[in-house]
Amino acid sequence: MFPDGSGTIADDGPDFCYNIYMKNIQEIKTLYPDVDINQDGINDAYREDLPIVERDPLAVIIKHPTEDLYLMANWKNADWKGFLTGGIEEGDTLEKTVQKEIHEETGFKNVAKIVPLDFTAHALFFHTVKNVNRLAHYHLVFAELANLEQDVVSEEEQKIADFIWVPKNKVLETITRNAMKSLWNFYLNHGD
Repeated sequence: MFPDGSGTIADDGPDFCYNIYMKNIQEIKTLYPDVDINQDGINDAYREDLPIVERDPLAVIIKHPTEDLYLMANWKNADWKGFLTGGIEEGDTLEKTVQKEIHEETGFKNVAKIVPLDFTAHALFFHTVKNVNRLAHYHLVFAELANLEQDVVSEEEQKIADFIWVPKNKVLETITRNAMKSLWNFYLNHGD
């Protein structure tokens, strides 16, 4: 809690507040036994001296429209390769969020299919872009592109990550964090 008694912080604008937890790792492990705690990353390892901001982002597995390839984010300032992630803003639907995040982060304009999957993976890490510890509850979504029509991505987004197409049989070995690996494994066993 802050001195004013609030337990939230504005993270993405004035309308979006998220809980801040002054919990330690053991408490988080008790609440989420399968949590992937990043203690070995270079820039993105959990930092004990900072508060933890809890968030419920989507993690989107994006399939190529014609080939057995999947789009992976390769973060530039963290030791992290995984799926596109983003939060649902107030008033947006899951579908609108997926389309918007895909377009903003990758430039791809046309999504043919969006399927939410009933699986959540938990991760605790230092978010290098937001400059906070993040306790993320990734909600899994599958999306397939309709085509490869693409706009140029903003300079701001280009500074965060590159996106690379990875063959299906190489996705698991490309992913660097266990939470993302659990999302992929669930998709392989229960997805599209």
